[in-house]
Amino acid sequence: LKPFWLKVFLILNHPAILAAMETLLANGRHVRVDPQKATVQDFPDFQKMKPEKAEKKVALLRDGGNTKDDNSPMPYNRPCQDVLWAILFLVTMVVVLGYGYMCSGALLSHMGDATTTAAPTLAGAHLTAKEVLVTLAVAVSTSMMACLLFMLLAHRAPSCVVWSSLIVSPCLLMVLGLALLAGGLVLQGGILLAVGALGLCVNLCCYREYIPFMVQVTEVVADVIEDHPCMMMVGFIGTSIAFVLFAMLALALCSIQADMQQRQGVDMDKGSIGLAHTDKGGIGLASVFVVFLLFFWGGFVASNICHVTYCGVFGAWYYKGNASTSESDSGGNTLTPALRVSLTTSLGSICLGSLIVAAVRALEEVARQIMKDASEDGNPLLCVIGCCLTCILDCIGDMLEYFNDWAYVQCAVRGVSFINAAKITFSLMTCANMKYILSDLLLGSVVTLGTLAVAMMTMLVTAGVAAVLYGTKAAIAGGCLGLIIGFPAGAAALGIVNSGVKTLLACWADDPEPLRQTHPEIHEKFMEKLGKIDEADSDSMYISD
Repeated sequence: LKPFWLKVFLILNHPAILAAMETLLANGRHVRVDPQKATVQDFPDFQKMKPEKAEKKVALLRDGGNTKDDNSPMPYNRPCQDVLWAILFLVTMVVVLGYGYMCSGALLSHMGDATTTAAPTLAGAHLTAKEVLVTLAVAVSTSMMACLLFMLLAHRAPSCVVWSSLIVSPCLLMVLGLALLAGGLVLQGGILLAVGALGLCVNLCCYREYIPFMVQVTEVVADVIEDHPCMMMVGFIGTSIAFVLFAMLALALCSIQADMQQRQGVDMDKGSIGLAHTDKGGIGLASVFVVFLLFFWGGFVASNICHVTYCGVFGAWYYKGNASTSESDSGGNTLTPALRVSLTTSLGSICLGSLIVAAVRALEEVARQIMKDASEDGNPLLCVIGCCLTCILDCIGDMLEYFNDWAYVQCAVRGVSFINAAKITFSLMTCANMKYILSDLLLGSVVTLGTLAVAMMTMLVTAGVAAVLYGTKAAIAGGCLGLIIGFPAGAAALGIVNSGVKTLLACWADDPEPLRQTHPEIHEKFMEKLGKIDEADSDSMYISD
């Protein structure tokens, strides 16, 4: 009777406190844990660990909880975080591009000597510069229209977006496979056809029960996107900046290599000028690491600037009116403050997190190069080692990218450093038992397959237009350009959905009340998913490393 009379008292005196209390309950038990009062017994997964390791986990939860309490959401004044890493990124890019410009004379002279009157070749088709530009314009416009259509459908018909993301991509792969089969490429066509058919079966049979939940979450995110349509332009601008940075880095590095070959007296007509690996040894592998580190670092920084901007917009929407110090109180324009944060106070955190992932991805390319060199030299042992290293580094890179996405939410919402954002993220997501919601969320599948759908649509349309305008031989060139443009454009558009869903879940883990007020049906759905904790408690406990 004691809980009953307590509820009666709260109803009569403090309804808001009762609402807060009910958010802690699912299936009659507490599902949210106060980090300061957390114990090993509160988490079934911790009980499977050795006692000393479990206590370290609990200590991390408390540390993250303290950091969260010290940093309120959406502060008006934010100090610059991780400044040294932003300076390192900017100085590195300026030095590489500047030195490349100083060395450009050798490359320009070689290109001038190698110039011929023949038309440039693109994917086996001889296209003039004008024809390449027209094909490129078709690819860009098609990708933009596909992305805008995707965002419009996400708001008007979210179920259509989720279903199309899970079905259209495998179907397009099957269509492409049939086209390759018709063209005589039996092996490639058969592989694409099999992969598409398998993906379609998995989506229809295994993911079907999770689709309604993903539809509801997508609908909430689409509401915010409709109120801030300029977020689409942030994605396109970020993608354009990444393209320009890649082109400038490529020219700079090629210039540096051409200058080195000229100083060493290497005949550049017989040698090669480019970013390819040429030396088998420590120096060659080091050059591979440096080149890919620069490319990955620049690309990840551009992408994560967009991600942090999106997270800031969604965070301002979620916490609006919750605190007098909130940036969301400043008016309806939340995009400009969010973009300013990502380009100034949180730029250092973005550069640090991007560098960590870029270093792992660069090491992965080094492992691939080791495997390639070993295969050419006929060394099976080194080839196997390189293959194992590639798989391990690929998994580590995927995990880091996934966790970074969540950590950047706290950089955008609370303005903390990257390390503190990681602490807060671990504490919030663990104490709120968010894994039971994430396990039923098809976010990764929708984003990946949606990006693939945009890329495939862009490729097919561009290939068709190129074939009509310049003949069938130009179709392959058009398809390649469409694929190159479509993938980053689709990733930029779907990145908004990815950032929105992760911000929504992270903010709900911190404070469920705003979502209860604006979208009570989603709040109740989240609480329903947390009811799975009872199933976890019934699992057998064992001691593991």
